[in-house]
Amino acid sequence: IKLDTQVRGTVSVRGQGLTRDEAINLLNSELNKNGYAALRSGERILKIMDKNTAKSGNNPVRTWVGTDPSTIPDNDEMATWIIPIRFVEAQQLVTDISPFVSSQATIIANQAGNSVVVTDIQANIRHLVEIIKAIDSSAEDVTVVKVFHLQYADPTELATLLTSLFPDQNSAQAPFRVAG
Repeated sequence: IKLDTQVRGTVSVRGQGLTRDEAINLLNSELNKNGYAALRSGERILKIMDKNTAKSGNNPVRTWVGTDPSTIPDNDEMATWIIPIRFVEAQQLVTDISPFVSSQATIIANQAGNSVVVTDIQANIRHLVEIIKAIDSSAEDVTVVKVFHLQYADPTELATLLTSLFPDQNSAQAPFRVAG
């Protein structure tokens, strides 16, 4: 165990027959209560540091793939998770969920990859992913495309009119086109 900060206080941790991962999870739970985190460095070294330092430290980076938030461990290990977003805009999503983010977390929107990057304890990240999944999947159900056959209007003129009324700022293409 390597101390990267001055640690104060006493913690008694007892457990029998624990695996290495279970022991580290138990230690992280106790450290988290006191504002510290244990980060693994290789297989045999644990670095104990202040949680704020751990956020920008060498914590593990993981990408959430799939549809089940329960694949994210429900523990107090500090980690950075990249959460891909499918149907909503990442920047708006980060703004919307900011009240649910812990005060010690770091969350940013990656607009280029339409994803959210969160550094916090994994239990908090798991909860955020449940919220993100619900918001993102509900947006999928809203998309509706309707085709209108024109009888008394010039299609090119109408497409130009609609494009001027509803400009699409995210694309070089016009949002309306004339079908042949």
